[in-house]
Amino acid sequence: MKTAFITDWLDKYGGAERVVTAINEIYKFDYYYAYVNKMSPELQKRTFGGRDVMVESSNIMSLFKYKFRALMPLFPQIIKAFNQQTKNNTIDLVISSSWAMSKGYRSGNEIHVCYLQARNFKYVWEEADLYFKGPLKLFSFVKGFLQRFDVASAQNPNYLISNSIFVQNWVKEKYKRESVVIYPPVEVEDFCISDITEDYYITVGRLEPYKRFDIVIEAFSLSKKKLIVVGDGTQLAYLKSIAGENIEFVGYLDKREICQYLSKAKGFVYGGVEDFGIAIVEAHACGVPVIAFKGGASSEIISANNGLCYNEQNPKSLNEKIDVFENQFHIYIIKTK
Repeated sequence: MKTAFITDWLDKYGGAERVVTAINEIYKFDYYYAYVNKMSPELQKRTFGGRDVMVESSNIMSLFKYKFRALMPLFPQIIKAFNQQTKNNTIDLVISSSWAMSKGYRSGNEIHVCYLQARNFKYVWEEADLYFKGPLKLFSFVKGFLQRFDVASAQNPNYLISNSIFVQNWVKEKYKRESVVIYPPVEVEDFCISDITEDYYITVGRLEPYKRFDIVIEAFSLSKKKLIVVGDGTQLAYLKSIAGENIEFVGYLDKREICQYLSKAKGFVYGGVEDFGIAIVEAHACGVPVIAFKGGASSEIISANNGLCYNEQNPKSLNEKIDVFENQFHIYIIKTK
């Protein structure tokens, strides 16, 4: 039996890539696909369970390298072209990791099992306004077409797996399909609880528009409380431009380095609508309370004894909840160094 694995794109190593690693530690595939691959060889090896593999990529998207997201209006054509490009590889089973494109893979009569890392193709659904703005607003007319294509491509997999109940409900609403929930793996044993709590908050993740780090940055620029931002992404320069002097950007860090910062923080803050929230679970593994927006899967993870959720997705609501947090969770923040 010939098998294949396909993921949307390989660039940074974040929560979705950790799921890819877990899958590839269990299975060895005959073919490996990604629509675009701009990962370093070291990170790619880590992503595929420590294996050196040959990743076949889309001819079109590879030409654009770091600008591949600009091709979003052409994603339907790119998916169809890639299905054709790989048609000669006879495959019996394909496992895909999808947050936008991979669920659309179909080269023949193979069995396709798709793990949905998030509400798929959010760029054209709830979060379209984050992407179709400025000059790109001129292309808003393609949203309807892309939504219809996204629904059609979601019918390709034989089986769908959602990464949370929140995503499962979204899949049923948008795609009219049932899915089972398998929460992402989190290596909680790699994190530790520190005896010291220092006087700063922390946020961790891929610095992209849908993560809404802008809300967190604006909130802390107003409150003047110390914030450490861990991560890299297309919004790094913009977020630095709106940040106050109380906010420190430390860039992309490995898990060991993240733990050093995270375990000593008095609170973890998050601004986006989270589809699962691996970073939230990692904060809990460090014994650090979380303040996150109530939308998404956050409520599946956060309880009354490990954090708080704020009601409105804006800096004012976040700051108000941080004030509540500092009163209710004082036991966590009095052990300052």
